[in-house]
Amino acid sequence: MHTDELSSLLTRFEGRRIDFKEAVSTSLYRLLSAFANTAGGVAVVGIRDRDHAVVGLDLGNNAIKKLTDSIATRLGIHPIIEIHEIGGRSIVTIAVEQSRVPVASDGRYYTRVGDTTREMLPDELREYFQRSIEWDNVTGPYSFDEIDEETVKRFLTRANAAGRLVSVDPAESIETILSRLGLARNGEISNGAIALFGKDPQYYFPNSILRIGRFKRADIIIGDHEVRGNLFQQFEEGERIIKQYLGVRYDISEEAMRESFQRREVWDYPLPTIREALLNALIHRDYFNNTIQTQVRIFDDHILFRNPGHLPEGITVEMIVKEHYTYHRNPKIADIFYRAGLIERYGSGIERIFADLREAGMPAPSLSSTPLGFTLTMRMDALSENSLQKMGLNERQILAMERIKAEGSITRSAYQSLTGISATTASRDLKALVDLGVLEQVGSSKRKTRYVLRGKLP
Repeated sequence: MHTDELSSLLTRFEGRRIDFKEAVSTSLYRLLSAFANTAGGVAVVGIRDRDHAVVGLDLGNNAIKKLTDSIATRLGIHPIIEIHEIGGRSIVTIAVEQSRVPVASDGRYYTRVGDTTREMLPDELREYFQRSIEWDNVTGPYSFDEIDEETVKRFLTRANAAGRLVSVDPAESIETILSRLGLARNGEISNGAIALFGKDPQYYFPNSILRIGRFKRADIIIGDHEVRGNLFQQFEEGERIIKQYLGVRYDISEEAMRESFQRREVWDYPLPTIREALLNALIHRDYFNNTIQTQVRIFDDHILFRNPGHLPEGITVEMIVKEHYTYHRNPKIADIFYRAGLIERYGSGIERIFADLREAGMPAPSLSSTPLGFTLTMRMDALSENSLQKMGLNERQILAMERIKAEGSITRSAYQSLTGISATTASRDLKALVDLGVLEQVGSSKRKTRYVLRGKLP
């Protein structure tokens, strides 16, 4: 900085990118943190704040080297520091560039608002981290003794069976294995390693919990489970708990027996969709947000998966569904689940959920992203055999409903031919379906009367 530039600088008011400090103090480090976390800036030290009078600094005893080392140690940044003489007094300018990663001073993060330095609010800090750094790649004060070796071994078995991990020898040390997986570096362990393989991740991340509830109504819960442990444990236990609340029937038709020589299980929802939705919620949640748990809510006719991880700015639900846009909030966690053979690398999980539900003849799921998080909701087919049984329909009526769903309508005579019953019984069965609100009777005369699904008039 030339003399004329410095003189011009001293005539300026404090602002977002310039501030004056009389001496080196704690407030200076906070200022430098704020500059690094916003748009960069210049701190001029040795200038009285209120009137910009030059008071100077004592730069003896290697003061500049000590200042440089102190900034590097306390903030982890390396600004440009220059010494200037004004009226026989020394002042120092410290030019800080905007940092690619958040910069803390004494464990706190600061931002610059106008000419003021203030600590970031929790929401601001979370958003800043999300823009600049992946949570699962941040290292912390963890010990390798906190890693559950059994979970690591089970993962390696899965990964080898899937053919997606050939460079890791199970006989190697935990430290070496995590390093090869990109979950540890220079002896430091990442958040992702603790979340995936930790013995007690909740010690550090209290709300990294899977909560599963069975509801009769939004305000009536009849089952509540809190699933703790690492992500592999949460996935396995979570899937087991969800299944115990789902209905299942058994297909013993000739076709089913021919396919597998045993009865075929038919669940309320295709199990692959449950697995994909659960994995999606666990892998893509916002772990910076430690105030909300990952949730699964199971109702009589629908099930929803919710995690605190709304889509980032510029990415919409439509992009996820129509363009199959791939977004990994936690790429390290996603990579480990991919290597375990549980997901595909290019984020096709949502696409497969849509396809599996469509193949099962069920409604497409609904997706929503709000500031509270991301929600995926699957609904039962209100006219599935299982649903019709729950409504109290007899076998004849269920058989007729399948015909109507395939052909669009049915007449009383066709109902008789299908079921082999009398006209009186057929009329009674069909009237019961109309009274239940399932079917609608149309036609101007008895001969032309037919029955269609309510709301589905052709």
